[in-house]
Amino acid sequence: MDSRELGFPKYMIYCGMVASLTSLSIGYVIGSPNVPEANIRGVGVEDCHPNGGFPDCFHFADLLWGFAVGSFCLGALAGGLSGGTIQNVYGRLRTMFIANIFFILGALLLGLTYHQAQFIVGRIIIGFACGLGGVVAPTYVGEISTIKGRGTMGTMFQLLIVIGILISNLIGLGLSVAPRWRILLAINGIPALIQLFMLPSLVESPRYLVSKNRIEEARHSLQKLRGLETNIEHEFSDIVQLLLGHADNARTAPVAGDSAFEDANMKADPEVMATKAGGASPHSYSIGRLFTSECRGLAVIGILIHFFQQASGINGLIYYSTSFLGDVFGAGNSKYITVGVSICNLLSTAASVFLIDRVGRRTLLLVSLAGVALSSILLVIGAYIDVGVLVVVSVFLYIASFAIGLGPIPWLLLSELLPTYALSPASSVATAVNWGTNFVIGLIFPTLNKGLGNGTFILFAVITGVGFLYVWFFVPETKARSIEEIMAEKGVAPRSDYL
Repeated sequence: MDSRELGFPKYMIYCGMVASLTSLSIGYVIGSPNVPEANIRGVGVEDCHPNGGFPDCFHFADLLWGFAVGSFCLGALAGGLSGGTIQNVYGRLRTMFIANIFFILGALLLGLTYHQAQFIVGRIIIGFACGLGGVVAPTYVGEISTIKGRGTMGTMFQLLIVIGILISNLIGLGLSVAPRWRILLAINGIPALIQLFMLPSLVESPRYLVSKNRIEEARHSLQKLRGLETNIEHEFSDIVQLLLGHADNARTAPVAGDSAFEDANMKADPEVMATKAGGASPHSYSIGRLFTSECRGLAVIGILIHFFQQASGINGLIYYSTSFLGDVFGAGNSKYITVGVSICNLLSTAASVFLIDRVGRRTLLLVSLAGVALSSILLVIGAYIDVGVLVVVSVFLYIASFAIGLGPIPWLLLSELLPTYALSPASSVATAVNWGTNFVIGLIFPTLNKGLGNGTFILFAVITGVGFLYVWFFVPETKARSIEEIMAEKGVAPRSDYL
């Protein structure tokens, strides 16, 4: 059977699930400060007494708590910007190993925190792991996936983020009191520890290996991912031609009329000429080179979708849903509604796994953006006329709308639009934009909510409305299409002799 016709080989699913443990860690980090916020901050407590040598709580002002919660995004910003270079130098698997070390170190600092400054440093370190993991895990999953299975495999990243948030909220119900909130924060390191021991059972990305001219290793890796009885020659030929710009040997030479690039109206990439003149194999683009290359248009699409994901205000709601809903329903009930919100997020993300290869990425993005804008407006109306039921319905609609499209698709889209030599720098910029926007939202949300109340969500409605228009006019459908096909349609040249 031709590997291009495969759906979900078992070993590919296994590798994707292990890699996606990174997103479980990210989700847990995002959700862990939410439920125990009042106990960590010592709300209503005059003096945070030491308990076993460690303070029971820390007094954070609103702005300082906003910075402490969002500070992991600064680390994630650094991790995202450096992630492309790190994964190109060390490979996908070693980069996941490095990210796990930072997850474990950050979890230990948070669990043993003795001062507000240590809490913030721990969040920044674990944030670096989130940024680095947010680059490498989606890249790896996208590169090992079959064309037919790529959508479902890609949504696993967001699905496990959501599961991580839910787990942190559920555990928080029992561990939010002092001093047990320290255990809640230290659990951050457990998924990373599990992945650390499972990484040796994975194969390196075949696309990464081809980009490094390790052809036979790449062939062995792809064969193992697709199954020993599967014919990988056509798929392998397209990968080699795209990344190295030529058929490496007779075994990888494309069949006439079968290559995605044949007879396409290609635009020349000037770097190819320099590569050929030097006699070397092409290297991955730098960030600067990416934005002067023919791939820049496709890269900008993926980066802006990452911006709209966070500018929708989703993590402001997730970070502060307990305190935010407490203003409407009382502190005693809000933490249970927060868990309900996480369950809604999980169910909606699971639905997106089912829909993404049936409905398509672009359609789900449009439905998602429209739903978030509408629910934001309804939330403001419900709060203004003091109808608590409408507020709850709006919050749940907001979460469901986000999870069906804006949640999973940005992490998937870049790996469907760009070849390996452009993917790493684009992923770095997109992840940095994602976490940078996340940080700004997390920092200003408490202050905005205090000043504007629920009217804050009008801002998010406007932003997602702009995002809807952008997707409508500029974002292509990538469902069931190879990177080679999308590039050929856009007239973007592979690194090949098509000049």
